[in-house]
Amino acid sequence: MSDPDRRYLAYFLGTAPGGKALRPLPYLAAAGAVVLALAGGLAIERYLGAQSVLLIFLMAILVSAVTWGLFPSLLACVLSVLTYNFFFLSPIYTFAIAEPENAVALVFFFLVAVVASSLAAATRSQTEIARARAETNAALYNFSGKLAATGTLDEVLWATAYQIASMLRARIVLLMPQSEGGKLGVAGGYPPEDRLDGAAMAAAEQCRREDRAIGSPGRLLLPLRTGSGPVGVIGVDGPMPTGEERRLLDALADQAAVAIERVTLAGAVAEARVLAETERLRSALLTSISHDLRTPLASIIGVVSSLRSLSEKYAPEQREELLAMVQDEAERLNRFVGNLLDMTRLESGAIELKAEHFDIGDIIGTALQRAAAILDRHRVEIDIAPDLPMLRLDALLFEQVLFNLLDNAAKYAPAESRIRLGARRDGRDVAIEIGDEGPGIPEAERERVFDKFYRVRAQDRRRAGTGLGLAICRGFVEAQGGRIDAANRCDRPGAVFTIRMPADDAVEIACPQPS
Repeated sequence: MSDPDRRYLAYFLGTAPGGKALRPLPYLAAAGAVVLALAGGLAIERYLGAQSVLLIFLMAILVSAVTWGLFPSLLACVLSVLTYNFFFLSPIYTFAIAEPENAVALVFFFLVAVVASSLAAATRSQTEIARARAETNAALYNFSGKLAATGTLDEVLWATAYQIASMLRARIVLLMPQSEGGKLGVAGGYPPEDRLDGAAMAAAEQCRREDRAIGSPGRLLLPLRTGSGPVGVIGVDGPMPTGEERRLLDALADQAAVAIERVTLAGAVAEARVLAETERLRSALLTSISHDLRTPLASIIGVVSSLRSLSEKYAPEQREELLAMVQDEAERLNRFVGNLLDMTRLESGAIELKAEHFDIGDIIGTALQRAAAILDRHRVEIDIAPDLPMLRLDALLFEQVLFNLLDNAAKYAPAESRIRLGARRDGRDVAIEIGDEGPGIPEAERERVFDKFYRVRAQDRRRAGTGLGLAICRGFVEAQGGRIDAANRCDRPGAVFTIRMPADDAVEIACPQPS
């Protein structure tokens, strides 16, 4: 018989849980039920006869069995027989029985009452046991759902300690390795201040090492194990759990071990994903450096070598053309390196914003002058609405944003095509648009164009560049409280990038945090 069965049986027998002492209240209540039955019997005897009074006493016996247990109901049986004999069988007010048939009827009544009370008490006991087990199963189910919703190891340990402590009514301490393969340390418990001494820690290490439960006076150490081995140790302080309590503890420990392993694996997967992303970015950066940065260097080295070794074979016009090529490639290389440095500043949070109020037209003019050489093969249209409000921003960073967008438009748009740069009021924002007449942006890549090292394919090839210009644009714009979007033009082929900066002077400008 399991421990809960013993407890419920003790309860319904009217004994203490340990079976060492009787509880008087159930027996007094059973005697009271017989007294009430006597009162009812005296009231109906004159109308229904003495034989019908037995039914009232049988009802008192059944109530005692269902409410207080077997032994109180047996007391009610004895008291009912004696009371019926004393008050209702002739000669009344004595325990003698004049007629033999009344004695036989009274004996059979006693036997029927005993059997009925036993069955009623057993049914009640089984009902209570089933209800307790249903509550335990519901608690296990809720605990499983609670563990499934946790995302960190601390949450799992706290939920486990609290659940086991509340269900077993014991003090709980959870021990986990302090590092990969390291010694155990107290990671949680209920109450939270639970600690273990040196001997208990040594026993916990033995429990984990041997993967078995270890009991000591007042404490049970149980390994939290999964298919891959122990992941921790749980300590239960108090009387040694046995039977049903031990099975409950094992079930709770198994659920906790699975949750701990899940959280640990989720952390390992996230770490592996970060490492893989880091490796991907590193590979992309090396690819960009090895190809895009070496191309202008190769051109510069080639031209300089030719001028030094064959300078007398070039006419002044040819030398000037070669020197112009060197300058163009050097400026291109400078832009690549500048983009790399800007992205490093963005990710490290080293950008210091110097926000002041500026006229957007002045910043657009400065960006166009800086990009004049890049735009010399395109027609630039300027459309700035009058009476635009002043914008609070960092002029140097915003000029870099416009320069990168103009460079991107010139790179993807065919020669002699138009590049449109406009600024207009859009609600509480000022919208700055830069549109080209290039191939546009594939719908699936509209958001990816702002990713680091990502470049859109055009005509089965990638344009030269590091793939950082648009990523820098987004970082600089968002750092100044604005936003930038990419879309395709509706009136003709081409892409359009729209920057929206708040016109409210009270807007907060937040510095980017290190990633």
